[in-house]
Amino acid sequence: MIFLNYYIYLYMFIISMFMFSYLYYQLLLSLMSLEFVMLSLLMILMMNLFINQNLLLLLYYLVFVVCESVLGLTLLILMIRSYGNNNMNLMNLMMW
Repeated sequence: MIFLNYYIYLYMFIISMFMFSYLYYQLLLSLMSLEFVMLSLLMILMMNLFINQNLLLLLYYLVFVVCESVLGLTLLILMIRSYGNNNMNLMNLMMW
C-alpha cells in the first residue's frame, strides 16, 4: 500500500513538470505549476521523513518553499506593474 502512494506522488511530480514545461508563457501559471512540484516533493519527503523520524528537514524544506513562493509572487507583481500583464512572450529577458 505504501508503494502505491509513491507512484501517485511520482505521477503528480511528472504531471506538474509537464505543466511547467507546457505553460511557460504565463508567469502565474508557471508559478502555480512550480508550487504543485513542491507539493508533490513535500509528500514524498514527508513519507520518507516520518519513517526516519527526521522532521527537522521537513521544516527546512517548508521554509525554502515559502521563500521561493514569496520571491515568485514579488517578481509577478513587479512584472505586472511594469508591463501590464504576465505574458512572458512580450518580455525580453535580456533587458529586464
